[in-house]
Amino acid sequence: MTEIETQMIQAALQGHAQGYRFLMNRYGRQVQLLVAQWVTDMRDVEELTQDVFVRAFEHLSDYNPERASFITWIGCIAHNIALNHLRSQGYEPLPLNEEQYSPPDVSMWAQDDEATSEAERLTLLDKAIDSLRPEERSLLHLRYYEGHSLGEIAEVMEVQAGPLANRLQRIRQKLSKIIGL
Repeated sequence: MTEIETQMIQAALQGHAQGYRFLMNRYGRQVQLLVAQWVTDMRDVEELTQDVFVRAFEHLSDYNPERASFITWIGCIAHNIALNHLRSQGYEPLPLNEEQYSPPDVSMWAQDDEATSEAERLTLLDKAIDSLRPEERSLLHLRYYEGHSLGEIAEVMEVQAGPLANRLQRIRQKLSKIIGL
């Protein structure tokens, strides 16, 4: 954590708007992207992103920089708020040890032609990722788009890192099978 971040957290703790603005500007987009991995309606994403910051600011005194980075800490809040939102709509995530889940039938996306271009394969990959369950998309996003370690992701998702490594492997295999690589 940089010194300015530490100062802005302290300013926010003291009730200064400058600290809140800094944290929202610095982490707002990342939080929004995390929420969007779970929730697809943009109005809900925006509302839930605001909820994340409200909850974070209410509990800012609980933040411990020795335990996790600020983005990991607020990411955990974002994960929980998004998951609770989905649960309120009847969604239940698969447990991390779920071995029986099979990928959706997307064979019509894959082409048998070996001359499929790189751009076409990327389009197929995007469609395949979109077909994944929200928790799988979130895991891929955190690991490969945001570049977080398995330990950081485990902190956000409140699970152990070992099952995450196994889950990532299964997701990669599933995607490979879907797009025919």
